[in-house]
Amino acid sequence: MKKCAYLTSILLVASLVSPNFGAAETLDAPEESAEVTDKESVNTNSHDLEGALEQLSALAPPPRLSDREPGLHTISCLPGTVRNPIEVEGATYTCGVLTVPQNWGSPDGRNLDLGFLVARATGETPQPDPLIFLAGGPGASGVLAGNFDKYERVRTERDIIFFDIRGVGVSQRLGFEECLVLALENNAPADQINALQAAAVRFLAIANGEAAPSTPDLSDLDLPLLNATCWEQFISRGIDPNQFTTASSARDTVELIKALGRDAFNIEGASYGTRLAMTIMDNMAEYENAPELRSVILDSTFPPSVYLIRSLVRSDHDFMLQLLDECQADAVCDGAYPNLAARLAALLNRLEKTSLRANGETVTIDDVVDQLTDVTNTRAGFIPRMIAELELGELDTYLALRAGEIGTDPAEPLPAAALDSSDPVQAFIADASALLDDNAAAEFRVYVNIGLVQEEPLLTLQAIIAEGFPGETGDQMLETLQKLTRPDIAASPYVAQQIAIMASAEGTPEMQMANMRLSIAGGLPHFLFSSIHCADDILHERFEDAVNSYNDLQFPQLADLDMSRTQASRCEKWPISAAPIEVKDPVSSSVPTIILQGAYDFPTPVYMGRRADRELESSILVLIPQQGHGTWNHAESCVGRIATGFVRNPDTEIELGCVEAREPQWALPLEGQP
Repeated sequence: MKKCAYLTSILLVASLVSPNFGAAETLDAPEESAEVTDKESVNTNSHDLEGALEQLSALAPPPRLSDREPGLHTISCLPGTVRNPIEVEGATYTCGVLTVPQNWGSPDGRNLDLGFLVARATGETPQPDPLIFLAGGPGASGVLAGNFDKYERVRTERDIIFFDIRGVGVSQRLGFEECLVLALENNAPADQINALQAAAVRFLAIANGEAAPSTPDLSDLDLPLLNATCWEQFISRGIDPNQFTTASSARDTVELIKALGRDAFNIEGASYGTRLAMTIMDNMAEYENAPELRSVILDSTFPPSVYLIRSLVRSDHDFMLQLLDECQADAVCDGAYPNLAARLAALLNRLEKTSLRANGETVTIDDVVDQLTDVTNTRAGFIPRMIAELELGELDTYLALRAGEIGTDPAEPLPAAALDSSDPVQAFIADASALLDDNAAAEFRVYVNIGLVQEEPLLTLQAIIAEGFPGETGDQMLETLQKLTRPDIAASPYVAQQIAIMASAEGTPEMQMANMRLSIAGGLPHFLFSSIHCADDILHERFEDAVNSYNDLQFPQLADLDMSRTQASRCEKWPISAAPIEVKDPVSSSVPTIILQGAYDFPTPVYMGRRADRELESSILVLIPQQGHGTWNHAESCVGRIATGFVRNPDTEIELGCVEAREPQWALPLEGQP
């Protein structure tokens, strides 16, 4: 979805209703977000920051040690944590903290409070073994981004637990924002404050009620100064970053299940959450009085045995190997485009030297890479034809893909089970969303929810579609919108629900402050990411490992070394201890496991899912065609049905018929082409 000027103003309002809107659950930095508030603005020179310290501290409370005794404690959820009005705190869901030793090796030392949320089963006779969700990042908040709807099928039979591991979300978050607050409290030198202001620019914009800019690139920050400053600040509070590791979080997770009184449990891990899940699997025998781990779902797998720096160069590359393998395995595609891998390599080598000029267009290597690396929706089916045409100096398919005229149909229409088709508003949302991929549809729905409560809802929706979805898809969405009338909107129970949500979000200054805090807490905390990846990966590898991986790539033009170079320097002046090298050993476990792997997953490519499948004794690998990172997004999707069936009975054969329906439909050469 394209974010244009008009949509920026809509986004300001959208963040009130969905404070984690735009937050990433990948190995990358968090996406931009924004907030609106009536609170007094916060200027960004150090003197004014000191004057606004109380507000900044309320928005990003620094991590602290707990005065509670170890164990389970029920507390109220942060305001706005759950927005669905049919959910009632204390009845359908509860929040709490698990108080654990900061250092499991010294359990009599100081403690930490870790936040969790339990969404109670909706059925009358629920099973005793819950499903716990472990989010990605590392650093994404499971509690604040809890997607209840996704678990609609599973939740009829089981409680769903959302857990923020230590250093994340509502569990003593370790971000630039919290460090800035500590530095101001402790009167840190001006150079440290200035460096933190540059790093926490999104935080300060939100505090000012401004549209937040994107998170700065790490390469633009003084990381050694920031690392040294924040290590000192966290230590001054008694917080030891050496304890914020995968191993500690694995132990915390098992202890949470024990404290809840459950004898068995199931895990769903996503992205980094799969590494955490596999660590738990590998160490179950070491945990005292551990409950039974009944089943595991690994979605977009990042095994512990994978090294970060050397894997990053493959993130924008390996999807193409998968796509080309799929074409070669299809007799029709391979017949139309034989030897396609070698032809693509030759084309990219040629474009590196000379741009293509045809029909008044100049097409560079970067232009072609932009189209090759966009495999959303059903674009993959047109990539072989585009390659063949570019070899001949023809641009028809390239231009059509660039304009969004082809490849815009979703690989699988977004299920509309949660929508009532008898309501014209909900019918419109379902029909329009069916034209988009999962991520774009979810984003579109947030914008629509805001547009529906505006003074001129139809004009607002037209603008959202026109600016956000240019090309054929947008035209089809506008055609669908023409069926909707103002009386339909006025009479819609769905719109009434959105108005109620908006009223609760904007109603009080306290709620506005809560929205801002949730937005900040939902982003990826830099220093938690550093503690985990420095300990698990970076201190065990060198940048030269990434160079070697890069030099082995079949299509090096699709990748670059910049991210690996930046990550290789992440740990400078962050004196974390390396985890034992044994954490990189293959995982051993016989727990029934399903590995859900997007065929075109960039952050965690197919080879990672295959590696996990080889390591585990009782696993099944399910490759999801035309799917990127994060496969289980909806209860009624193909993957949602597969995952639900697996949790219900991990020992039975899984029905995978719906997967085959997602296979690419390869576009054949146009008439007159060889």
